[in-house]
Amino acid sequence: MCRLRLIVKQSQSQKAKKSNETMIFGSYAHNSETVLFYTGLNVFIKYWDKKNQCIKRACPSSYKQNMYLLKFRQKLDDIICTALAEDINPTTSYVKDIYNGRKLKDIKKKSKSFWAFADEYVDNAKVRLSPATIKSYKTAMSNLKLFEKYSRTKIDFHNIDLQFYHDYMDYYIGYRSLKISGFGKVIKFLKIILNSATEQGYNENMTFKSNSFKVVTEEADNIYLNENELKRIIKLDLSDNKKLVRVRDLFYLGCYTGLRFSDYNQITKENIIGKCLHVKTKKTGKAVVIPLTDEAFTVINKYDGNLPKPMANQVMNRYLKEIGQLAKINDDFNKYHTTGKGRVKETFKKWELICTHTARRSYATNMFKRGFDSTMIMAVTGHTSEKVFLNYIKISNEENAQRMLRIMEQSKASTVNKSQKDSAQQSDPNVPSENQAA
Repeated sequence: MCRLRLIVKQSQSQKAKKSNETMIFGSYAHNSETVLFYTGLNVFIKYWDKKNQCIKRACPSSYKQNMYLLKFRQKLDDIICTALAEDINPTTSYVKDIYNGRKLKDIKKKSKSFWAFADEYVDNAKVRLSPATIKSYKTAMSNLKLFEKYSRTKIDFHNIDLQFYHDYMDYYIGYRSLKISGFGKVIKFLKIILNSATEQGYNENMTFKSNSFKVVTEEADNIYLNENELKRIIKLDLSDNKKLVRVRDLFYLGCYTGLRFSDYNQITKENIIGKCLHVKTKKTGKAVVIPLTDEAFTVINKYDGNLPKPMANQVMNRYLKEIGQLAKINDDFNKYHTTGKGRVKETFKKWELICTHTARRSYATNMFKRGFDSTMIMAVTGHTSEKVFLNYIKISNEENAQRMLRIMEQSKASTVNKSQKDSAQQSDPNVPSENQAA
């Protein structure tokens, strides 16, 4: 049984803004499946005639818009009637294919479903990508399968279009009230799969390349530990708990080397040459040279270069929160994220948010506060993108202002010293200039 009608439906953003406008769609139902076609028109809700499926005359330019809707509906009617006349089952996927300009004769010889391709891609990627990345891919696939069950629509290459994008956003952010950053990660995964499938000839649908089919991001609110807080941690008397000592020391060393948790076991005597640590990072395979600070040597010398092995990441994170609580790192910290309910604020004690990756953020931020420029720190952390690196710099506006004041004072002092030297040289010819001294 087929049914075609015009309906109105608000987008997630319209709902969030409590807008009086709504989008107009062509709704096509076939058996138990329904697909929506966006007309490109918006209308104030009060002007929509639900019974007659048109815009009320009271609306300015209603005649012109209703003529457009009539032609829009006729196009869909023609597709359905032509299919029936040719003994073709006008399924929702078939009608959408023809509407989007996809002809049956153009179907390539290669054939593989979206899920079969995605499964194969993830399996093959295990040899070149980190376990964490593979885990994130599998999480994205699980989320897509939940949506498939919710929408009662089989996801395949041909129907991953802008309507799918908006429906999935409504489901993920609105229905499930999950974070917009999580939605962005799923879309990023989809784009990776669709790019690869297109290159290999399995996908013809280019909608994912549209500017509207975008990966949305939201800056994460993550903590770092300043150097005073790190001093409180290293000075803790944990002699009655060897596990906490082991976790504390490795974490503290991470805060002064910028290493990821996965690279802690590379801190060995063999990798320390002079005052530098030479490491090839596991995640990127990039070789980095880390100048070791006095704080880092405090831990390295304590173990004579033979550091204890790190525990599992989850275990380390649990102990780190205990250590943070013992060190009385009790400042309130607000985290913000966007869901279907709008901007949500959550308040935590700072110790509740400490994890192994806090060490890497702390290193980048504290070195930046010490006056080292971004390029120097990036060479140590292994970042190739300044945009990504700057996400690690977690100083407040007040801290940034104080840093600039210190640099201004240093610059001022340098200028005064140079001026005094120049004056002394002019008043006493026997005083050598900087060039003569050199």
